[in-house]
Amino acid sequence: MSKVVWKPGTFLYPIPAVMVSCGNMEKSNIITVAWTGILNTNPAMVYISVRPERYSYNIIKQSGEFVINLVDETLVYALDWCRS
Repeated sequence: MSKVVWKPGTFLYPIPAVMVSCGNMEKSNIITVAWTGILNTNPAMVYISVRPERYSYNIIKQSGEFVINLVDETLVYALDWCRS
């Protein structure tokens, strides 16, 4: 599979779900997120939407950090199972 390059911009159409990892070595998690996008390009800022009921919510709130992981077809099955 060749590399896909997306130009910066604001998406108005649905984009694929992503896997968001968060936490540290003692307390960590990965969650599937469908609401994500670009807030700003300078400085670079992105957003995700996570409900307070989700386990990852408090981890992200406490640390202020998360990683957005883009998923290709080899990880679609895993993406469907990371829901907390």
